[in-house]
Amino acid sequence: MDNSNWRETAYNNKFESAVKFIRNMRATDPAFTIKDLEAMLQSEYNREGLAWDGRGEVVEISIQATIAAMQQELLTWKKEIEDQIRLP
Repeated sequence: MDNSNWRETAYNNKFESAVKFIRNMRATDPAFTIKDLEAMLQSEYNREGLAWDGRGEVVEISIQATIAAMQQELLTWKKEIEDQIRLP
């Protein structure tokens, strides 16, 4: 295995896991809102900024992938709402 391949694999696995979690929450929990996802994303931003003690690379990759997945799903959700509003 090439030295950087594990990083990409770890990132992709965490990204896909986070996307599945968010989509599952949307599908199964009617109380889960955009505000909840925004709060979760803010929490990850805060967590990312708390690396003063020197986290390992695996944790950093996990946080970055989680943030990217949350950003993607938040934008998708907002676009779905905008599209619904535009319908006559």
